This record gives sequence, C-alpha cells and structure tokens, in this order.
Amino acid sequence: MSSISIYKLKSGKELYKVQVYAGINPANGNKKMITKRGFHSRKAASNYAKELEAKLSNDSKRFDSLRPSMKISDYLEEWINELKINVKEGSMIIYRYNVSHYLIPQIGYYTLGNYGLAEHQKFINYMLTHYGRKGTGLAYSTVNIINATLSNALKKAVQLGYINRNPTVGVEFNRQLIEEQRPKLHYWTRDQADRFLEAALQDREAVWFPFFLTILDIGARKGEAMAFQWQDINLIDGTYDINKTRLYRKETGDLADKIVLDDPKFEASKRKGVLTTRLQDALKQLFLLSYPEKEIIAINKYSTSNNEDFVFKYFTRKSRGQVLRNRSTNGAFNRIKNKVNLPDITIHDLRHTHAVFLRESGVSLDDIRDILGHKDISTTQIYAEITPKVKERASKKYEDYINQVK
Repeated sequence: MSSISIYKLKSGKELYKVQVYAGINPANGNKKMITKRGFHSRKAASNYAKELEAKLSNDSKRFDSLRPSMKISDYLEEWINELKINVKEGSMIIYRYNVSHYLIPQIGYYTLGNYGLAEHQKFINYMLTHYGRKGTGLAYSTVNIINATLSNALKKAVQLGYINRNPTVGVEFNRQLIEEQRPKLHYWTRDQADRFLEAALQDREAVWFPFFLTILDIGARKGEAMAFQWQDINLIDGTYDINKTRLYRKETGDLADKIVLDDPKFEASKRKGVLTTRLQDALKQLFLLSYPEKEIIAINKYSTSNNEDFVFKYFTRKSRGQVLRNRSTNGAFNRIKNKVNLPDITIHDLRHTHAVFLRESGVSLDDIRDILGHKDISTTQIYAEITPKVKERASKKYEDYINQVK
C-alpha cells in the first residue's frame, strides 16, 4: 500500500512524496513506512511506488506458484505471443493493448509467486482512483476490460500449472464508483436526426448521407457498416445481412492501405434484417452512382449478388473509389453535425438513437436486443430508460384503459 502527496519547497516549487507500507516492525509492532521525496511528477512517483511494492512483495517469500521467480511481464509476453491462439483478431488487438499499456507497466515487476488477491485488489483500486490523466482514475468499463484480460491470462497460467490459483478471482469493484460512472444514454430526437440527415444529403461528398442513414436506420455498429459489401444488401427485396466487421484499429503501419475484416463482435452480432424504405431508396441511388452503366439495364437493374465491392466509397475527385476510412467518418460526422448546430454525440450514438426510436415506437427490449445484435439482454437494459415519448404513450394507453366502457 502506498500514498503519493504533494509538498512545496521554499521556492514555491511543487514536488511529490511517496510513502510505501513495508510491513510491521517486530520490535514495537508499529507499521514500517518507506518514504522518498523529490519526484518531479506524479507519474515518476507512482512508478517508484509500484516498483518498490513489487520488490517488497517478491522478497516476502510467499510463493503461490510452481514458477515463483517468473515475472508477470515475462509470462504476459509468453501468453500473448505463444499461448493465446484461436482468438478473433479484434479481441487480440484489445488484449495486446491492455498488456502493453496497462498490465506490464503497472504490475509486470511482480513475480507470479507473489502476486495474490491482495496485490491485485490494490492494482484495481489504483486504476479506478489514481491512474489516468491528472491522477483521476480510469473509467470502470476500461478497468473491467483490463481486469478481464489479466484474468484470462492467469486462468491459462493455472491450467499450465504455473500458479496454483488465479489471483483475480474475488476482486471487488467500488459499487458507488460504478454507479457514478454508469454510462449515460446519448441520442438525438427525431427532429434532430432529420436535420442531420438533411445536412448530410446536401454535403459535397455523396457517400455520407447513405452511410450515416445506414447506421441510424438499422442500428449497425460503425465497423459493421464500413464492412458492408454489395452482396450483403439485397436492393430488390430490401434486406441486409451483417456478417463481418472492419478492424479499422488494425489498419495502421504496414496495413495502412489495407482493409482488415473479421467476424462480428459476438455470434449474436451476425444478423439479418429489413431496410427502411428511405434507406433502400438511398442505397439504390448510391448503387447507380457507383455503377452508372447499370442505369441502361432494365432487367436486374439492382442486382447485387456476388458483388464483393464495398458499398461505401468516396466520390469526390481526390479520393474517388477509395473505401471509407475511420478518421474520415468521424471528421465528416462532426463537420455535418456542427454545421446545423446539433447536440454533441458520436457516430456510435446514432446506433443508440435507432434503439431509442425502436423503444418509443413500442418495440420490446428483447426484440431490440436481437435487432442490435447484443450478446445478452443486460446490454439492452440501457434502453429501458423512459423517454418523454414512451411516457406519453404509456399514459395514453392507461387513459384508454380506464375510460373503457365496462
């Protein structure tokens, strides 16, 4: 256990002081504390504290492992590079990021033999309350994913006989903090969504209107919409098939000019549905814009079968024919949104907006779960929130009920 505090020199300069608990003094029964001053940043003080805590723990000779001296950093490198197999690349991106950015820097100094539940609980508490910008702590959702990554790694270590028990089992999260950080639902009203779509329709780049309308009208995740190929959309029957997603986080470095596809987030994310009439019309216009020669063909004018071309490509002269890129979608969304002075939401919130519209139209949470491709109903519960229109409709139903003639 450690604490970090700020103190001032006579010159007024602020420095950081670290105090680390080092056990009990057997001579008098008092706590032993190791204090060090003179750190110029909280990060430097924090790094010193966790290295010292790891050293004290590793020196305690409490071995809960068949590989007591193997450092967690070495094991995590082995796990991520050699032991983690048959995993979707989308999940591996998250695992690699958590290992390199959080786990190895924060607890890599510990040995497997001396990292127990107590040490893990301290790590989780620190990440929730002090890690991050300005020492304010990370969001619960982020820490939960970090914890899940380590739990997954150490579960494998138990199976391999490296450790006797998984120290992440039994960790607790501060309930009050979780409640304070509970995600708020951000969405637009129908009028706001219509204003955005009208502005997108007037934009110089023809692809933005059908792209954002697709996310809004079928509730697709951004990566799912970016992965659409024409063969996934039946323009004649007015149906769609979501069966893959873009891994745009991986399209960097050597893969900067590549399109990386993967299976959807969950098995439940694979889903089929019906296009709205306005979306079907917009996609037909986009299809004809993409293949102008189709306009003179009367039969099978909108045939998309076996067409592996990506649906959403640029039409402006500079980038014409290129597939949409993640950064450009964000930039276009913000530019169009700001043009008509709409409330600040993200592209993903268009998916939330779609769900709210479903809820307001009377669609059940179970059906919303299936339409959005949620893994389980708990994720869909965020839409259980009563919006003014849902409340108005419920009151109207009640009014009709009590006024029924007996």
